[in-house]
Amino acid sequence: MRHHSALLRAPAPRLLAAACALVLPLLLLAWLALRPGVDAAQRPAAGAAQDGFVAARALAHVRALARAPRPVASAANEQARAYLLEQLRALGLGPEVELETAQTASVDLMGNVHVTLATAHNILVRKPGSGPRGRPAVLASAHYDSNGDSLGAADGAMSAASLLEALRVLQAGPPLDNDLLFVFTDADDAHALGTRGFAESHPWARRARVALRFDNLGNSGPLELVDASHADGFTIDAWVAAPAARGSSFMAELTRDRPQRAAAALLAGSGSVSPALLQFATLRGMLGPNGLADVPQRLAPASLQHEGDTMVALLRRLGNTPLPALGSAPARGQVFFTLPGLGGLHYTQAWVWPLDALACMLSALACWRAVRQRVDGTDIVQAAFGFVFMTALATFVAYVCRDSIPGLEARYDASVLAADAGADWQLVAFLLLPAAAFVILQRHLQARLGARTTMLGALLTVNIALLATSAGAPGASYVLALPLLAAQAAWLALSSQRAAQWSARRRGAVLLAAALPAVFLIVPAAHASLAWVSPQWLVLPSSLVCAALALAGMALAQLGRRFVARTLLLGCAGCLATTWAAQPRTPQLLDLPQPNHLVYFKDTPSWQSYWLYPALPLDAWTRRVFPHTMHPYQLPYLFGVTSMPVWFAAAPRIDAIAYPDLMIEKDERPGPVRHVEIRLRSKNRAPSLMLRLDGVQPLRASVNGRVLTDRLYRGWKLDLSGMGDQELRFAFDLQGDAGFNVFIQERIPGLPQDVLPPRPSGMLPALMPGTGTTVSSDILRFP
Repeated sequence: MRHHSALLRAPAPRLLAAACALVLPLLLLAWLALRPGVDAAQRPAAGAAQDGFVAARALAHVRALARAPRPVASAANEQARAYLLEQLRALGLGPEVELETAQTASVDLMGNVHVTLATAHNILVRKPGSGPRGRPAVLASAHYDSNGDSLGAADGAMSAASLLEALRVLQAGPPLDNDLLFVFTDADDAHALGTRGFAESHPWARRARVALRFDNLGNSGPLELVDASHADGFTIDAWVAAPAARGSSFMAELTRDRPQRAAAALLAGSGSVSPALLQFATLRGMLGPNGLADVPQRLAPASLQHEGDTMVALLRRLGNTPLPALGSAPARGQVFFTLPGLGGLHYTQAWVWPLDALACMLSALACWRAVRQRVDGTDIVQAAFGFVFMTALATFVAYVCRDSIPGLEARYDASVLAADAGADWQLVAFLLLPAAAFVILQRHLQARLGARTTMLGALLTVNIALLATSAGAPGASYVLALPLLAAQAAWLALSSQRAAQWSARRRGAVLLAAALPAVFLIVPAAHASLAWVSPQWLVLPSSLVCAALALAGMALAQLGRRFVARTLLLGCAGCLATTWAAQPRTPQLLDLPQPNHLVYFKDTPSWQSYWLYPALPLDAWTRRVFPHTMHPYQLPYLFGVTSMPVWFAAAPRIDAIAYPDLMIEKDERPGPVRHVEIRLRSKNRAPSLMLRLDGVQPLRASVNGRVLTDRLYRGWKLDLSGMGDQELRFAFDLQGDAGFNVFIQERIPGLPQDVLPPRPSGMLPALMPGTGTTVSSDILRFP
């Protein structure tokens, strides 16, 4: 009864403030779970006006582009390019195809280098403005290729289709003042080689004052701004004015290591002048491993409509606005976020460290005042470490509860894949669970040290976390900085001598005002991060929830521990019950088209051909391909001693598939450096070539005079795409005089169907067209 009597004795205004500090986050979480992916106003309606963006038109483009995987230089890639060119010409535009050869390299921890080089076919089209020629322009970019195992509906086709439909809308409207430059890039799916080639060599990259990049990470939800690290206030104001603007620099920091973000960085750093850049993406909806679930039927039409409406609004605004002069260096970047009812807000990243300095000054002032008011410094330190311990323990409790429910993680993945509401409610449950555990622990610490001292320790810890965040992820600093400053101001105000004379109503208003920034900034960030990382990783979301509760600690201290904890636990149980009650509305992964992993391997040294398949369970069809193979085998002769086991069977030799045309042109040993030259030509016009050195360390490597690497590496591998049947002359400077091998593979999408057993019609899962791989291989052995 002690807690309930304390609750009843609390002054009404302070009790109201404390209740609001508890109820507001719960209501906000419920709103985050229940709100549609995009506003209903943005949903495409039947018979939508033809002078606006029509999602049905864009979806037809998506289906045309995403008929098959479109890796660079493949036949499906060429068909997608031809479709885009045809549609652009039908709009009365004059597109051009830019051929660019670009390369990149990555080095692993063991010192092995992997070089990737490709010839990309970028599509460029200009919509001229009515202003003087040569003035700064607006550039919009999306890629149309995909990886070899994915249809790339959201990641590639969706944004390319939206750009195409946006161009139709702009062509039908009045002329704009500024030139609009549209670039549909190729070879961007993995290493952004198409964008790299464009940014390094094309004059449009230096003419653009503003660059907009669209590259989706999910297939549903609103289109969000995910990168403004190279933007200025002028550019981001256009985003603020866009319909239903969504996005935050917090999510920009969470997604910055994704491959889709590489192209934006290249556009922003293109040459001596740098455009201000905004990158957009949809984040919700699982694409599956390697884009397995990225198929047209799983695209949300409302997301497509929101992407198109945002494109049109941005291009119209920027196209009719006088553009500032081009800068000589990338803009410093923006911190940005949205608030309900206020829309998009932003400030320059130059304010990040001044805000941190202000927080440090307020923390120092709070400690000085606490010591003057005879608060023991040891208690402050205990409160700070207590906050860290409580956060860790609350996160551990969430992990234990998650793992104790069988199939919960699988249920979340199935809910996301099926697009049912269970996934959203499960996210809310895993925010309420650590919150309940933290409230119970915090109440015990408050009973020992006092609410003011406990909150002061939390303020100091959050301040340290803010400094670390500003150093490593400055875009996410607002999530802690603004709530921390509000909580510090409230703590100082309530600990002043004047506060002792304030009315209870006034003190309650201060407590409520201090809790609001945590409610509207930290809670949505926790929900968004959990939606992105899923319940598999609860550290960041749980830490954010605990920080929000700690910053509202003095308000929550007015409520009884059991009342708060029980409310949160009941909410958690209700959310989990709703999760299990929601039934998936769409099929599981088995019913989605799958890539065919079968390989037809033609080997020059043995003059034999083989069927190969990864060490996966065989179905009825693949069992007919490997009728006498009992288990997967390791094949060191073909792939080296460290290769993985594969299913292996003899295959008919097909003469129409040529062996690699190879010749050793030079092998000189004038001194400690061995010089080797090789000539290679693909008679198959293979879209992809692989060349690997084994047993030697190259000092320098080049192809047709183009330097690939110019320093010593332990291992060396090269992937080339789009070389056709051109003659490739490789030159290597090698360390030492030991023998070594050169492995060469020509890789062609698809399989020789005439020598395969027929696949039963209607067999699930269906196979993606154009998947499966034909490989023509050879080995050069140097003594």
